[in-house]
Amino acid sequence: MLKEKFKKISDWFNNLSPTSQGMIVLGIILIIGIIIRWDYILDEVMRGFGFFSGN
Repeated sequence: MLKEKFKKISDWFNNLSPTSQGMIVLGIILIIGIIIRWDYILDEVMRGFGFFSGN
């Protein structure tokens, strides 16, 4: 069953245009990067809000 689902997703991905395939791959890489650097991103966002609130 798992093998069939993987085959279905693989066939769907291979039938996309090269541009769409590239966008999906880049999106996955960006999501992984955000997950890895989540603590840094959160700290910088909080620091930015602190700057604009005068702290």
